[in-house]
Amino acid sequence: MRSITLAIICSLVPFLPSGIAAPTEEGTSRLEESSIIPDVLDDFTPSISLHISYPSSHSDVSLGNSFPPSAAQAEPSFSITPLTHHGSPSRTLKPDTTYTLVLTDPDATSRSDPTMSQYLHWIATNITLAPSPAENKNIAFSPIYDELIPYRGPAPPPKTGYHRYTFVLLVPSASTEGSHGLHLTTPSERPHWGYGKVGKGVRDWAKDNNLDVVGANFFYSENDTQ
Repeated sequence: MRSITLAIICSLVPFLPSGIAAPTEEGTSRLEESSIIPDVLDDFTPSISLHISYPSSHSDVSLGNSFPPSAAQAEPSFSITPLTHHGSPSRTLKPDTTYTLVLTDPDATSRSDPTMSQYLHWIATNITLAPSPAENKNIAFSPIYDELIPYRGPAPPPKTGYHRYTFVLLVPSASTEGSHGLHLTTPSERPHWGYGKVGKGVRDWAKDNNLDVVGANFFYSENDTQ
């Protein structure tokens, strides 16, 4: 079991660190423009804003910005915020909800020849939330999580162009939310998430484990040799 720097902000106005874009309708548009929808995910309505940062390199993931692979070799920190629609939170963050965060690369070995796609980089699960003292206006939560698949940083091969490294936040579907433990299956290998077929990945794994997508974020990265 691991712990990370995680803040859950439940104010009506989402807290956004400087330079980080929230995956609202604009964010969904960026996911579509980059073809993450539909290459990685089916179309969905985000209810949670997912903020990812790499403190060791001072790099923030901002819905399609880019930085070198060396900036993302250590595990990231992250925070999640309920999005607001017409002045009201679109989703309530509850201490009994269990979250799962994954990182996948749909462009392995390259976007033009994705023979290893999708490539699994990380599954952090059993992310449970404990409320902070009630007097704190912004309700923060303490992070505890398990690594189902250990984090592996980006390693795009030379001359393969930019890869879309995609973070996806998942929650149990309505039919399974509140059940004790997720009992997730562990992918047998990182390429194709163990499904043995090009293009298979997080969408298939989430379906098999009764998980729904509530947020996403991504960055581009490429090898120095192009």
